[in-house]
Amino acid sequence: MTAFTILMLAAALAFGLAKVFRLPPIPLLMLSGVGLRALADLGATEISDDLLQEMTQIGLAMLVFTAGVELSPRRMRGRTRPIVILAITQFFALGAAGFVTAVLLGYDLTNALYVGCALSASSTLVVVRQLQRRRQMFEPYGRLVLGVLLLQDVFIVLLMVALLKSTEGPWASILGVIKTIGIGIFALGMHRWFVPWVTQNLRLDDEELMLGALATLFIFAGMAYLLDIPFLVGAFFAGFALSAFPMNGLVRGMLGSLSGFFLALFFISIGAFLTLPSLEVLGHSLILIAVLVVVTITLVSIVTEALGYSTRAAIESGILLSQTSEFSLLLALTGLASGQINDELFSMIALITVTTMTFTPLIARDRVVWTLMKMHPRYKRGEVRCGDMSDHAVFLGFGRAGSRNLQTMQQNGIEVVVIDDDAGVIRKLIDEGIPCIQGDASDVDVLKRASCHRARIVLCSMRRSRDVEEVIRFLKNSPVKVVVNTFETAETERVKAIGGYPIETSRAAADSLLHWMETNLKNPPKATT
Repeated sequence: MTAFTILMLAAALAFGLAKVFRLPPIPLLMLSGVGLRALADLGATEISDDLLQEMTQIGLAMLVFTAGVELSPRRMRGRTRPIVILAITQFFALGAAGFVTAVLLGYDLTNALYVGCALSASSTLVVVRQLQRRRQMFEPYGRLVLGVLLLQDVFIVLLMVALLKSTEGPWASILGVIKTIGIGIFALGMHRWFVPWVTQNLRLDDEELMLGALATLFIFAGMAYLLDIPFLVGAFFAGFALSAFPMNGLVRGMLGSLSGFFLALFFISIGAFLTLPSLEVLGHSLILIAVLVVVTITLVSIVTEALGYSTRAAIESGILLSQTSEFSLLLALTGLASGQINDELFSMIALITVTTMTFTPLIARDRVVWTLMKMHPRYKRGEVRCGDMSDHAVFLGFGRAGSRNLQTMQQNGIEVVVIDDDAGVIRKLIDEGIPCIQGDASDVDVLKRASCHRARIVLCSMRRSRDVEEVIRFLKNSPVKVVVNTFETAETERVKAIGGYPIETSRAAADSLLHWMETNLKNPPKATT
């Protein structure tokens, strides 16, 4: 009991320091574990390895269970093809890059295979938190990333089972994979039929929901134990079974604090198991982190843009996926327990995982995205005529209504310049002979290249209000009329206050609907024979 209290005090101290100094809590939790291990070795505390192993296993179970709850396959609807292509491309290309790099660094084939597998998947925990913070869970690229995470988690679970059983021979590996697929099919059946039936027909209170979720976790863990595969595989598929809406939201709310508590103890326990890495291991870790980040951002950006997503969405997807997964720790722990990897390699994989999970939220910022977008190959042919134009219209973002607005301007003899960050849109405009600039529409240099000061009108369809405000301030002392699409009354008033001309999109749509209803309901069209 005393040892457990010490663990909780260490977790509280780490979270307190993280809040005071505004630092990510995970590295501090692991440093707390390292400190506790040092004190235990000196005899100052009594923390047994058995307790640490139990906390690690319980924490991992909650970690992968929570990850499974977030990954509903319904988010893949309508995007199956790009999700499958991107997931397979990233998983195997990054795994191959990690494997080759480890071999070149002098690791044997088994250790290199573990390193490649550890690098191949991205963290569901980190990505979901970032998307929730940005409120982008249901945007097209958010759904794409979540679908990729689901497939990657399934891939690494299968690989983990195959690696664990490889010491018993190839047939044992194949049989283990088949059993894992069987549990996955059972979880999919629960997800599609049983869980929706429960939510529709049974009125469960909060306590019953929590007990039901924990019972599902224990049932799947028990199935995995009986089938002689890691019980954590069962924990992941238990979460997946409960990922159907609205059950996933209810479970997330019920178990949020509980899972956070055990995750804190998990990272402290992981820190206690770490060995002090040598300078050589630190150097190898930095090399592998660089390979992971560079390959992921570059590869995901290229593939995502080729699949039809915008340049910005492609780069944001690459940044969000540029870290290793909580399953990497699970894989490393499995390899360590089976004797296939040593303490040093386990510490290296843990170091890479924690570093990249901490690093990703720091680089997933607009400033970094725009910096990378400026490195994207530009299509200068579209800018040739822009510098000599005047009394023209400038579109800041082409958007869905771009083609219709462009046609209206052309019919009235007004030349148009389009500024957009999407390379696909720019290519299409160049083919049609429309002057255009690929870049950030809130960038002063880009606005100057489009001759905005000499324009007749500037049409803003940018989503971020702060970008719109930058444009209006830049053109404040010019006679240019800046027309802005707005979506909320507060946003409309803010645009008016700083000198723009807002068009509230929702109100315009409502007016159009009322006009159609008045026209068609009062004078219904005659039936044709």
